[in-house]
Amino acid sequence: MGKLILVTGGKRSGKSDFAQGLAEQFGDSILYIATLVPEEDEEVQTRITYRKAMRPATWDTLEAYDGIDRHIEEFGASYDGIVLDRISVMVTQLLGDYDAKWESVPMSVILEIEKTVWQRVREVVKVAKTVPTPVVMLTNELGMGSRPDDRFNKIRRDITCRINTKIAAQADEVYLMVSGIPMKIK
Repeated sequence: MGKLILVTGGKRSGKSDFAQGLAEQFGDSILYIATLVPEEDEEVQTRITYRKAMRPATWDTLEAYDGIDRHIEEFGASYDGIVLDRISVMVTQLLGDYDAKWESVPMSVILEIEKTVWQRVREVVKVAKTVPTPVVMLTNELGMGSRPDDRFNKIRRDITCRINTKIAAQADEVYLMVSGIPMKIK
């Protein structure tokens, strides 16, 4: 049975470096799953390039935000560990798949969307707990920051926070990062 480790914290709190250090303890063969699909944004491209350069050359990278459960199920046992970077970005990408007018979409539709997004994330969690290799999931803690101005980001924040709590409840270990310092909270 696998081990699920959740690493949460604010943006730029040291989650990636901490997760990389954990994964390096598992061995040299690591599958790094990046949920941020490359886009034309220069800042995003710079962050992706930087993170790739910081990872060991022995790590394999998969860029995907959907169908991750199938990848973990199929290839998970052939790695020493898996790093899934970032659940919060995965949620954002999945929400982006909906052609919704977020400022006016009814709450009943939002609840159905949330159920669907949670089901996809839940499948990833379920598979992560069954593979024989440890899985480290990173997520942004969105509930501690400033309040978003627009409705989409309020919806995204609320859904992400609820999903984070569900993952934390199922995780074997949970770490909160604050200013680069990990605090084990579970």
